[in-house]
Amino acid sequence: MFFSAGYVFGRQRTARPHTPGNSEFGNDAAILKTVVEHAHEGLVLQDVYGRIEWSNPAYTRITGYTAEEIRGRRPQEFVLPSNKQLPQDELENFKFDLDKFSSGFKELIQNRRKNGELFWNQLTFARIEAETEDDTRMIILCQDVTREVERFAELEETRKRLKFQAEHDELTGLATREKITEFLQERLSAGREDAHQIGLVLLDLDHFKDINDSHGHSTGDAVLRHVASVLKTVLGDQGLAARIGGDEFMVAFYRPVERVFIEQLTRRLLDELLKPVLIEQQRHKIGGSVGLVLADCAKVGLEELINCGDIALYAAKKSGRGRFSWYTEALGTAHRHRRMSMAQLDHDLENGNLTLLMQPQFDLNARRITGYEVSAQWLHPSEGLVDPRTLLSNQDDVKRISQVERFALEQGLAEMSRLLEASGTELRLTVDLTAASLSDPEFGVLLVQLCEDAGFAPSDLTIELDPEIIRFGECARLKETLETLKKHGCRIALDSFGSLQSGLGQLIESGANLLKISPSLIADLETSIDRRHLVEAIVNLARKFDYQVVALGVDRPEQAKILRDMRCGHIQGGLISPWVPPREAEIHVRDFVFQGH
Repeated sequence: MFFSAGYVFGRQRTARPHTPGNSEFGNDAAILKTVVEHAHEGLVLQDVYGRIEWSNPAYTRITGYTAEEIRGRRPQEFVLPSNKQLPQDELENFKFDLDKFSSGFKELIQNRRKNGELFWNQLTFARIEAETEDDTRMIILCQDVTREVERFAELEETRKRLKFQAEHDELTGLATREKITEFLQERLSAGREDAHQIGLVLLDLDHFKDINDSHGHSTGDAVLRHVASVLKTVLGDQGLAARIGGDEFMVAFYRPVERVFIEQLTRRLLDELLKPVLIEQQRHKIGGSVGLVLADCAKVGLEELINCGDIALYAAKKSGRGRFSWYTEALGTAHRHRRMSMAQLDHDLENGNLTLLMQPQFDLNARRITGYEVSAQWLHPSEGLVDPRTLLSNQDDVKRISQVERFALEQGLAEMSRLLEASGTELRLTVDLTAASLSDPEFGVLLVQLCEDAGFAPSDLTIELDPEIIRFGECARLKETLETLKKHGCRIALDSFGSLQSGLGQLIESGANLLKISPSLIADLETSIDRRHLVEAIVNLARKFDYQVVALGVDRPEQAKILRDMRCGHIQGGLISPWVPPREAEIHVRDFVFQGH
């Protein structure tokens, strides 16, 4: 039995008779195998006196101790370094200070593995409330952050080399962005006096994220070092090479150069990158896209020069990657058109000239539509209706994104009120929100007020979160806002659960009570046994947590049947309806007849 006292991952269950093969989890081995065994973070369940009742395999991988070895013991008995051991009486009298160890409390401590190796352990605590203090339980999430702590310590210990570190990228040894921009400014100033031209090369690796995701960050780092080596070899003593971002590089030249020289160097660079390189016993071909600029020093400033390089690089990527593109006036004109598009978007945002689309969510058991997700769309001058947030940067366009989401929320509430009146049935509203809205400390109060103004109960509202905006130790104000919304009855949905970005950590950190299964898992549901098992595991996991589940991207009756057999309660996708305007939704909810199994 994995937990005592009827606790299952933070929820108290009603006791039931024990039968052979029957555990607190039930009989579904898929949950144990897929969710618990494959979690990256260690999880430990302790009673209020610190005694371990359960631990997952990840905790064993981190500490070296099996669950059987530590059950009933306190971690302080075996994980503390020898110089930090607790006195026996203090250990025996240990009890969690519940005022201190509230949910979300974090602690960084040095621990010792079973083999004697020391490591840094980042602990995140979640308290499970009970009727009595003695029945209270603690779930501790454990992360091995040794690498990060040691890196910080090394930086602290090498202060005398700060100047070198400030000017050179630690991973590749190339110059930093600050160093090369300082160099460019000097070249521009000298070139103006001599009426020279200045050349610039911007390189961005193609599909570098795929390498990181498929082969790990160690391979990604090796690729970056290889690219740096190629740059140094091709460039020689002709100029300065810098790493200016994750997989972005820049080259500036020591002397005035001609267009043909820059182009020849770029061709050699791309050819060398395409040669297979052996990294960790695997061969990789590394492609790149390059933006080129040659400008008169007397006619261009530093910011404009780099901006021209960015525009040319974007054109190279857009034209198919693996090639280079020169900055031209035509490209500059296209960039200005984008700026004009953004100005039009700003105008439309200011005047509410967006379009609301709605997609129903369907209850497979009740066989009826139970709610709608809404999305704000913008009529792009050349691309038609788009979600304007896809054109915007999460870092640079926070105000625009929050305006888009405010429109979706206000109009969604208004249209749902009309749908409720027209259909005469209970309907929920789901709105996809990002940190652009949720990080505003006043957003929770604003949302509740908007619900009251629309005559819509906050308890019938679901706030949908992308897993990417939930990160441990980040965006504390986001968590505060979510707690405020939950107090008013709003549901919190974790979108695309089962994707690469989502996992158990998001369940604890976000406090979600609804999971939306990623469309990427649903797409091959009929043919992929592995994905079917994973989806079933997620559904069963959600049932243990008492979470509602919505499967996204359900376009075929066969998918709906499989999901219904798995006891997945709700679906959303083209099988029920594509995204439609509110008036069509009003007709659809009245006339829809489910054609599935």
